[in-house]
Amino acid sequence: MEEFRLDPVDFAFDLISNEKTGCRECLPPESSIKSIEFKKGYIRVYEMKDRIQPSRYQLDGKFFKRSNAHGYEELIVENDKHSSSFSGYSADDIEKLLLIISERLNELKAYEIGKNISVSRYVNGHDYWDLVILPIPLQTAQKCHICESLNYIGNREVYKTENIKAYVPFSPKKNELLRITTTKHMAIEELDSVIAFDIANLLIKIMKKLTKEITFDIKQSGADHFEIEVIMGETDPIEALGITRINYSPEESAKNINEKMNDGK
Repeated sequence: MEEFRLDPVDFAFDLISNEKTGCRECLPPESSIKSIEFKKGYIRVYEMKDRIQPSRYQLDGKFFKRSNAHGYEELIVENDKHSSSFSGYSADDIEKLLLIISERLNELKAYEIGKNISVSRYVNGHDYWDLVILPIPLQTAQKCHICESLNYIGNREVYKTENIKAYVPFSPKKNELLRITTTKHMAIEELDSVIAFDIANLLIKIMKKLTKEITFDIKQSGADHFEIEVIMGETDPIEALGITRINYSPEESAKNINEKMNDGK
């Protein structure tokens, strides 16, 4: 069971998780809930049940804040077999994948699952995207932080078209190369073939210039303006949303420390 807990000091969320390591698609989920034509085969969509759940430690009061955190997760699997690189995809393939993700999020939007969205592409395994939607409370601002970032890029801009811009963020994350977003305030659900074409061709250019494997996080919060983080190395859709994943139980940890402290008394 995974549980979200809100830090009462900085109001940041942690996810207490005992998730198994390794390729998620090699841990067979139930049968696919949808198949979508892609290249000479099909993309399969799997619903991941009972992975994102409310915390049973939801405390009320002025210090501890109650969170009704829960959410939804699914895998969008492109390839049944393991593959070592994304570089074999064409710009048309990537454009199609972006539109499939956009259409999938449009379908899920009707269920009002949440507005904190992350779609991360797994590397070093099967070709698949890990889609997570959370309704956890967001630190909202009066202005869209992505639109504001575009207003103050300065000499950190590296690429632009009429529809998109790519830039190195003012405060990049670990292993983050750059971010890609639309010049127009736009939700990922509104993505069209013109903008998907621009993004796909930029990603192809990046992959041709780099020798290391890269991956992507598509993110969108309550402001409904999406961005793509281009990252070297592995990525986690939960941590992409600014949530720290903790792989142990604080209660179990306290119990073990107590037992050691009291051993031999």
